[in-house]
Amino acid sequence: MHRVLFRAVALSAILVATMTGVESIVDPTPASAAPVHPDVTFTVFPHDSDDVGFSNSWGYARSGGRRHQGTDIMSPKGTRIVAVAEGVVTKLGKHRRSGYFIRIDHGDGWFTTYMHLNNDTFGSDDGKGGTWTAYFATLMEGDVVQAGQVIGYVGDSGNAEGTPPHTHFEIKLDGKTKNPYPWLKDVWERQQRFASESGIPL
Repeated sequence: MHRVLFRAVALSAILVATMTGVESIVDPTPASAAPVHPDVTFTVFPHDSDDVGFSNSWGYARSGGRRHQGTDIMSPKGTRIVAVAEGVVTKLGKHRRSGYFIRIDHGDGWFTTYMHLNNDTFGSDDGKGGTWTAYFATLMEGDVVQAGQVIGYVGDSGNAEGTPPHTHFEIKLDGKTKNPYPWLKDVWERQQRFASESGIPL
């Protein structure tokens, strides 16, 4: 079975690349809970882009009486999505609501899910894409992925059609869906510090 592994050198390069010219929208309001679980650490931010926006929208009302159970990360369509930590791809799927999605088991009882992946021919909004525009070409269920490894592409599939392209990002810990915003804010700020300390202009 195909396995794609990144080395530490590649990860460092990704950290540098993702922080060049960063323009983010980060909600200054404190998150509802701090990322205190000792087994859950995001090594990199999910979007490999210099054009990112996200805020703490946990619990916001959605159609059908639902509540928002994740964080929407905004970036241009086709932006590369990367694994936030090492893990095993347990599901590459498609659902009418989530569109194309990827689920990763990171061990110690925690999972991440990346939804609304791209379903369009690159450079269009034609809806004629498929798995080849949603997922990284060689990605398969059962693959071990490393932090910073490209797994898919930002889009608007599922019920995100008609909205700006984004990734609905979720985290589950010990079977319960948690607000991912504290972890996202934490890794974003760590990457900014890394870039600043490395002398990279933001």
